[in-house]
Amino acid sequence: MSDTPTSEKKLKTPPARSLARLGAVLALYQMDIAGTDLSIIIDEFINARGPSALELDSQDSMQIDLSTMDKELFTDILHGMVANQKEIDTAIHSQLNEDWPMARIDTTLRAIFRASGYEMLKRSDIPPKVIINEYVEMSKAFFDGRETNMINGVLDSIAKDIRSL
Repeated sequence: MSDTPTSEKKLKTPPARSLARLGAVLALYQMDIAGTDLSIIIDEFINARGPSALELDSQDSMQIDLSTMDKELFTDILHGMVANQKEIDTAIHSQLNEDWPMARIDTTLRAIFRASGYEMLKRSDIPPKVIINEYVEMSKAFFDGRETNMINGVLDSIAKDIRSL
């Protein structure tokens, strides 16, 4: 029998690679909104000390500690997305309704699409199912079912176009 009271259960720490993906989405969001330079944003996120607040809406926020993220994956996603943005945006746009170009998509959704699009197109060492699952699960922290379903559908279509699941 355990001596730990049930009210003191440990909180699970997300895996380092999941944190890297979340960090990349947050960094891409900041780059898009504030126009922050790539090297500055990488330095800010890599050298962050402790949790930072992420405001989800006017009533909710959560603390995120990215100190244990996979810094190599984080940096790879950002550098890779910037270097391949045109190809990534084209692949994503080809899966969207013609009336919804990338520029018209919500900034957070665009950041998720770009980070996941980079992994889908350029990281053949990562199974598509892993990429889809990671970003769909992450999106639930930001969106309701509609956007989450959209991410799933777009990534699934890209995967079918370029790789076998």
